[in-house]
Amino acid sequence: MEEKALKRRYRIIYFIIILFLIIAIGRLFSLQIIDGSEYKIISDSRLSRDIPVKAPRGEILDRYGKPLVQNRIAYSISISATKSTAEINNVALNLIKLFDGIGLEYEKTLPVTELKPYEFTFVSDDNMTAEEKEAQFKKKANLSQDLTAEEVVNKYRDKYKFDKNLTDWEVRKLAGMRYEMEKRNFSANNPYLFAEDVSIEVITRIRECSDDFSCVTVYTQPVRQYTSGSLAAHILGRIGIISPEEYEELKEKGYGMNDYLGKQGIEKAFESYLRGTDGVDSIERRVGGSGSELVFSKEPIAGNTVMLTIDRDLQAATEKALEENIRRIAQTSTYGNGHDAVSGAAVVLDLNTGEILSIASYPTYDPEKFNADYERLSLDPNAPMLNRALMGTYEPGSTYKLVTALSALEEGIITPETTINTKGVYEYYGHDFMCSIYRASRGTHGIIDVSEALQHSCNYFFYEMGDKLGIEKLTEYSTILGLGDYTGIELEEEVKGQLAGPELREKHNKPWYPGDVLQAAIGQSDNLFTPIQMANYVSTIVNGGKNYKLHLLKAVKSNDNEKLLVTTAPEIRHEINIKEENLKAVLDGMKLVASEGTASAAFADFAIKTGGKTGSAQVARGSSNGIYVGFAPFDNPQIAVAIVVEHGGSGGNVSYIARDIFNQYFFGNREYTGEIVPDNTLLR
Repeated sequence: MEEKALKRRYRIIYFIIILFLIIAIGRLFSLQIIDGSEYKIISDSRLSRDIPVKAPRGEILDRYGKPLVQNRIAYSISISATKSTAEINNVALNLIKLFDGIGLEYEKTLPVTELKPYEFTFVSDDNMTAEEKEAQFKKKANLSQDLTAEEVVNKYRDKYKFDKNLTDWEVRKLAGMRYEMEKRNFSANNPYLFAEDVSIEVITRIRECSDDFSCVTVYTQPVRQYTSGSLAAHILGRIGIISPEEYEELKEKGYGMNDYLGKQGIEKAFESYLRGTDGVDSIERRVGGSGSELVFSKEPIAGNTVMLTIDRDLQAATEKALEENIRRIAQTSTYGNGHDAVSGAAVVLDLNTGEILSIASYPTYDPEKFNADYERLSLDPNAPMLNRALMGTYEPGSTYKLVTALSALEEGIITPETTINTKGVYEYYGHDFMCSIYRASRGTHGIIDVSEALQHSCNYFFYEMGDKLGIEKLTEYSTILGLGDYTGIELEEEVKGQLAGPELREKHNKPWYPGDVLQAAIGQSDNLFTPIQMANYVSTIVNGGKNYKLHLLKAVKSNDNEKLLVTTAPEIRHEINIKEENLKAVLDGMKLVASEGTASAAFADFAIKTGGKTGSAQVARGSSNGIYVGFAPFDNPQIAVAIVVEHGGSGGNVSYIARDIFNQYFFGNREYTGEIVPDNTLLR
């Protein structure tokens, strides 16, 4: 009985298995034989592809909401890996010929000359030798270290099976293109962005000759538009396509190989605010046909709006004043007193908050044409790409005497009423240190107090102060006032500068002599400061001793302007409570400079009272650098300026730039009433 029951169960199991097999076979027969042709058409004729939709970067506005950087829609073209290697080569070469034929720019960074005999184009600099750069290039490109430049070109020719009938020029150009495509991980899922912001004329030619550009995709995406040409170029910075190294670092944050990101300036400093979130279009298209269907779309989200502390109108006036006065100095000065002035920088601060109102460097460039003009800019001996306000370091000359005067007063070495009989020649350790008036005419400044010493810029007086203070005290006060240190500005391009002293000499294995303190006290020796540091230090003195962290970011708003996401409040880094009588003595000296001294030609008849200090610093060749620092108005200080003109001759020459800046700030767009200018914290 048990055996029969067991056999019956097996039969049932076999029956069920056979039934399922029959059903499965029947279903497969239906799918593949009866309805097979229909399903094959559906399967084979539709391909789905996700296409990223680039999000616009956030706008950059000035403190009043006036646009500095916006976006516009432009054409871009890319190459897709949808064809054979031979056809991709052919299309790439056609693009190269089209762009080269009409002088348009595209990425071409293969470091090999374009004509035979091929050579590497590496040049040694302060960081790496040409040989080290060559080795690094070969390592990143997975090339043997022993390959010559010609062998590198041939490597790409063989690897991508170039047509044997190509000319040497075509081989080199196509090798460069294939190198770029490798760098960008060109594949079926990652098209190669060949060029952006392409004119409609070029797009028309591509579409008219579609057979020559069979794997080229034309699409639109937002690109940066700098609303006022070169205005604030060094501060706004630029964006550029992500490098392989940047991609490896940022891919976890959602960056793609064809993405653009901030490379310098504001664009880089506030990348996290300005970057938007890309959207996605999923498109199904029929193979061999032209029909396509958008089956899914995720809208891009624009980046946030960044508001700067910059005043656009004041920025424009600062740049204009800098350029026009540099040209005036060069054209009207005698030989050796500014005839060779060609470049400079100017910074304007709100001295009560640390907000940067304008910051200019001359010569400058147009950021929208940066890529096209790069070779010319890089070869220009006047270095237009250098942000002199943040990266130029200069001896402060006599403008440093404000530090020496304040230090001597605060340390009790002198009082505002103390007078010194200046004798023209200061004798120190058997050496004679001459005042400029003695060197010029064998004269002296006579008996003077500290305010008069600032007015006349008397070296003798400040030699005496330097001797009594010592370098340690000068360094202490310089540091509190913000010299020889970073200002806090958000841009990473800023350099630190340096303070004269034994420690610095020790780093360079050079001795510090007793007489060096006298030179340091008048702004010479090893003191090197940036214009932005000089502006900050003057602000700190004039506001009574508050050294603010300088900043360019005023606020960040959502892209719809509905939400205020970030605001920047004033932040004090160092503070010294300057005694009222000491501050008055220093400021009175600065008033005398502007009204009766070396800056009086610019300010004696100016509508408001100002204070300032001129300076000049000798350089290895040519006229001395001209420096001016100042503030206005005298009775109600609001803004501070620092200006350096390379080979400007003297601070007196340069002071006219400060006058033009003050004129714009107080009278440019409004009638000045003598009241404090509003804080402008209203975000619009």
